[in-house]
Amino acid sequence: MLKKLTILVAAIVLAAALSSCTKARHDRSFPEKEVVMVFYGAGFNNLSSDIKRNIGIIKKGKLPFKDSRHKVLIFTHLSNSDSDFANLTESHLVELSRDFGVFKADTLLTISKERYASDPQVLHEVMQKVAELYPNAHYGLIVSSHGTGWLPAGRYTNSSNVVQYSVGSNVDKDLPLYRYNEDPGSPKVKSFSAEAEMRNGIRYSHETSIQSMAKAIGVHLDYLIFDACLMGCVEVAYEFKDVADKIAFSPTEVLVDGFDYTDISTLLNDNIDLEGFCKRYFDYYDKHPSSRYATISAIRTDKLDALASLCSTLFEKYRSSINSLTMASGVQRYYRSGYSWFYDFEDIFVKAGISEADKAALDAALDACITYKAYTPIFISIEINTYSGLSMHIPSEGNADLRNFYKTLKWNEATNLVE
Repeated sequence: MLKKLTILVAAIVLAAALSSCTKARHDRSFPEKEVVMVFYGAGFNNLSSDIKRNIGIIKKGKLPFKDSRHKVLIFTHLSNSDSDFANLTESHLVELSRDFGVFKADTLLTISKERYASDPQVLHEVMQKVAELYPNAHYGLIVSSHGTGWLPAGRYTNSSNVVQYSVGSNVDKDLPLYRYNEDPGSPKVKSFSAEAEMRNGIRYSHETSIQSMAKAIGVHLDYLIFDACLMGCVEVAYEFKDVADKIAFSPTEVLVDGFDYTDISTLLNDNIDLEGFCKRYFDYYDKHPSSRYATISAIRTDKLDALASLCSTLFEKYRSSINSLTMASGVQRYYRSGYSWFYDFEDIFVKAGISEADKAALDAALDACITYKAYTPIFISIEINTYSGLSMHIPSEGNADLRNFYKTLKWNEATNLVE
């Protein structure tokens, strides 16, 4: 009996040792780097409650243990309500985790209430803090706010003047008045960044350009997700190509529910599944009973230079035809309410009369860039008949000021779309 007991104990010890060894080998097979996801919500505007809801969903979902290599960080600047812009609020960088099932929220950084999340310097300070706390990590960034693609600050609601400024650099100048015109009865959409400020009863807007934003991030990202309207254009992609390995965004507007944040684990794995995250976004809206409206794309940025090189040749070859295109030319649009700066990338070439051989080369270059794309047949009032996964500007749709601004974009410097 004693012998049997001794053998049993030895077997248990051996099994435990083998299990421990197996687990240790399994752990060592993973990269040693930390994996950090940052959600950056610029919500001192009418999206405040929607961003709060998204953060609440993240808090209820799967969160890593406190001592895990995987980190979930939330930075938000939110107003007390969707219309209270007179009472300024502090913003905070917080780490979310679970400790034996208990939810934890640790504040890592506080930004004073006089400063806005739309200020590129604030974005830079937040990301530098992240890099300081978790050096040499894998970083992913989700930015959630209003967005107007490649357009300069203030242009979306002011078609006659280009207002170029970054918050903090022109503090003595009036901020551009911001009004986002929504169609009565239509679903509410997000439109980076448009945070509100009240001056003498008038609402003004803090906005920043994509150039300022790209420079401000300051760390290299595994992925960048724009939970904001109209950011899925080739101009935005190219501006951030040296900032992030992959980018996910929408060429159209984005409904205020935003992405599906019920399970962010696909962004915390050692093998990031950005395409899976995008697919859950699309599936959520594609099955929505009342708001079946969504477009989404994921791209790899290391293939953008080849696309730009090809387009430089194609723009020169078809320049006359491309320049003759207007909003009346039937090019697939992604805009509403007459803001005609966003058209389907490939359909521009099709309507310009691209040859079959050139289109095949273009399709191959696009396929190399785009790792996931999906769309619903209609987005609110837009019928989508063709979808390449990216939008682009048509040179005729803009005055001299806008053309001059477009020339400052890296995409135009590489391709010479606008001469």
